[in-house]
Amino acid sequence: MKKIRLAVTWIIVLLSCLLVFTFAEDMKRVVRGTESDARIIYNGKEAVFGLKPVLIEGSNYLSVRVVSTLFDKNIYWDASKNEVIITDKTDPQSEYLNSELALKDKSIQELEAKIKKLESKMVNAKRLSVEELQEKINNEFGGYEGVSYRVILSGNEDEIRTIFEIDLEKEKSSWNRLSAKERYELIEEVAEVIMEEYASAKIKGYYKDISESSKLLPFHYNWKDELVKGHYKNYSTISIMEEEFNNEYDDYFRGIHFTFALKGNESIMEYKAYIQKDKFDTEWSSLSDSSLKNFMRKLCNDLTKEFKECYIYGYVYDTDNDEELAFCEQTVEGDFVFGRED
Repeated sequence: MKKIRLAVTWIIVLLSCLLVFTFAEDMKRVVRGTESDARIIYNGKEAVFGLKPVLIEGSNYLSVRVVSTLFDKNIYWDASKNEVIITDKTDPQSEYLNSELALKDKSIQELEAKIKKLESKMVNAKRLSVEELQEKINNEFGGYEGVSYRVILSGNEDEIRTIFEIDLEKEKSSWNRLSAKERYELIEEVAEVIMEEYASAKIKGYYKDISESSKLLPFHYNWKDELVKGHYKNYSTISIMEEEFNNEYDDYFRGIHFTFALKGNESIMEYKAYIQKDKFDTEWSSLSDSSLKNFMRKLCNDLTKEFKECYIYGYVYDTDNDEELAFCEQTVEGDFVFGRED
C-alpha cells in the first residue's frame, strides 16, 4: 500500500514539473520598471510630454510615442501585423519646392523639344526641295559627256527615287560611245549632289529610254552608301505605286512617253506625269481632252484603291518648257475636276 502511494506521489511531482516547463516556454519575460525623475533635455531645452522616463535596471527608457514626437515622426500601431510603424513627416515647404522644381524641369524639357523642332525646321528651310534639287541637277548634268538627259526625282528625306531619261532615238551613237564606267559615273555624281541635301536618304533608280519606254542600268545605294549595280526593291506604298505607274502607264498613249513621280501620304496625294513635249508635240496636240481627262481620272482611281480617304491632285508637266499642261483633282467624296492648258 505504501509503495502504491509513493508511486502516485512521484507521478504527481513529474506531471507538475512537466507543466511548469511547458508553460515556461510560452511565458514572456516580465520586465519591471519605476517612474524616473530624469529630465529630457533636447537641444538645450527641457522637453515635457506628460510621460516621464521609465527606469529599468538602472537605464532610463522613453516610450516610442515620446521619441516620435521629439523627433517629429509619424507613428501608428498595426495590430494585424503586431508592428509599430514610424515614418518621416512631410515638410510642406519642401513639397512645394519639389513640385516647383518638377514644373521647371517639365518646362525645360518642353523648351528643349521646341528648340530641336525649330532647328530641324531651319535645316529643312535651308535644304532644297526635291523639285528644286531636280532643277539644279538638270542644269548641271543635262548634257553630261555629250549626251542629253532629263533627271526626274521623287521621294523625301528617307528615299530619293531617280530616273535618268534618255532619248536613244536621238542619242544612240553618243550613248554607245560611253563605257559602262562612264554611264555609272553620272549616277555617282548626281548621287553626291542628292546626298549634300538629303544625307540619310536611300537613293535608287535607273536610266530610261523614252523612245522605247525601256529601263536601262537599274541601281541603288546600300547602307554603306556604296553604289550597287542591279535591281532594287520598293518597300513604301508610295514608291510601289509610283513604280507601277511607270511600268503600266509610261506609254499609255502610244507614241507619248510619261515618267511619273508621287508624293504625299494617306490623306493627301500628288502625282506628276512628266513629258518632254518638244519630242511628243504632234502626238500631244492630237490627244483629245476627253482621252486625257479619262487617263488622269484613272490614275486618281488607282490611288484611291490604295488610299481610301485621300484627296488627290495631279499634273501633266512639260520638262522642256517648265510648265503645266493639264491638271486634275479628286476629292475624298469622288468629285473630279479637270483642266487643260491651251
